[in-house]
Amino acid sequence: MSKVFVGVDVSKDTLDISFSFDGSKYDSMTIFNNESSVLGFFDYLKNTYKKSSFFFGYEATSNYMHVLQKLLHEHHFSQIMINPYTMHHYLKHLNSRKKNDVIDSLGITKYIQTLNEDDFKTTFNQSQKTLKKYNSSIELIRKLDTQLKNFTHSQKDNNIPYLDNALLSLLSMFKDLKKQLEKEAQKVLIELYPHVETIKNDMKGVGYALLLELIPVFLNSKGYTLKQLQSFVGLSPRIFESGSSVYKKERISKRGSSLVRKLLYMSAMVSLRFNPIIKEKYDRMVLNGKEKMVALVACMAHIFRAVYIKFNKGFVNV
Repeated sequence: MSKVFVGVDVSKDTLDISFSFDGSKYDSMTIFNNESSVLGFFDYLKNTYKKSSFFFGYEATSNYMHVLQKLLHEHHFSQIMINPYTMHHYLKHLNSRKKNDVIDSLGITKYIQTLNEDDFKTTFNQSQKTLKKYNSSIELIRKLDTQLKNFTHSQKDNNIPYLDNALLSLLSMFKDLKKQLEKEAQKVLIELYPHVETIKNDMKGVGYALLLELIPVFLNSKGYTLKQLQSFVGLSPRIFESGSSVYKKERISKRGSSLVRKLLYMSAMVSLRFNPIIKEKYDRMVLNGKEKMVALVACMAHIFRAVYIKFNKGFVNV
């Protein structure tokens, strides 16, 4: 069966598309980023390239890819969401001096032709989208709250009673709204996946804040190995060397969500006090000569793997 590779550069209002029939010829077009336009494009592909398999690739672009990803899933097309960092370096490899949306989509098409069929593992999960929206909203309010606190502190010597009271009221509103959203997000999480309560109770140091961030990662990465997921959140070691004489200290890659790593760090710190398994692991590594931070990162990775295994194992009883 022939293969058609489709690279999509996603933006807020449009989708720039390049596609190739067995890598022999490249065509391109631009459509609106809405359901009717995407479905029309699907019909065009099916009518033009009959009895062909279709493989779609696109970069991760927050929520702008929601419609495309959902429709690809519903119509059973193979798809892969590509790390923008990976595509950036691949486009440099192509030595393209020009850069625009059409050229980017062409680069994506060429890149996905280098992949195996098994690499097209991306799926659409509405529960993941729901939890992610709660997380993004809470994080947005947290940032606004921090910015407003910094602003009021910087203006403390410039006393304007009416304006100062208004800013204090806004700070209070942010605080209350953040608490409400966190409670509602926790409620939604438990309704969707009741076994997370067991995970929280069994793993000392793991709270709902961490679970709310980790579970969308798990849901969005079905088919990936645990080692790949650990790399996705930036916990895998990154080795730097040049030639035979330049070596830098090994560190974690720190790619992916910094908030996930912060929450894992806090969870590991709490677990050192209340979780005997984590404490034993940490003490053993330190006694064997590992630096304390290295041991702590190992504990973070241990918690990440444990939550992943317990979360997926819980589906057996759901």
